[in-house]
Amino acid sequence: MPIKNGSEVTFAYRLFSGDELIDETLPEQPMVYVQGEGHLIVGLEKAMGGLGKGSKKEIIVLPEDAYGMPVDDRIIRVPRANIPKEADVHKGSRVPAKTPEGEMCVGTVTEANDEFVTIDFNHELAGKTLRFEVEVIKVSK
Repeated sequence: MPIKNGSEVTFAYRLFSGDELIDETLPEQPMVYVQGEGHLIVGLEKAMGGLGKGSKKEIIVLPEDAYGMPVDDRIIRVPRANIPKEADVHKGSRVPAKTPEGEMCVGTVTEANDEFVTIDFNHELAGKTLRFEVEVIKVSK
């Protein structure tokens, strides 16, 4: 049965950025989603359409169909004085914050000195072309 809108799909994947393995499912914990409900990045969900049980495929997803391109407005420079003294903030640190709307988000410190801390709140995979190796395990409906 091919994957179509409304299909419940169980699949395993390995996700790469370049040659770097970013994420993968565990054999005992495959991913389950419903096609067409938008729970996967757009490019992956589109490419899954039409596959069937047992299908194995390499899927390339460009940034515009994944996490988009980095946006300069999501990079902020904060005076070091505004950072709690007990916070261990250094280049590469992941920092939680709240948006003006009150939603939680996480940024990555890209620069830190005695005066300022620069934090990038773009998704860590923004601007990256992604490569998925997928195997469809089950398709229902």
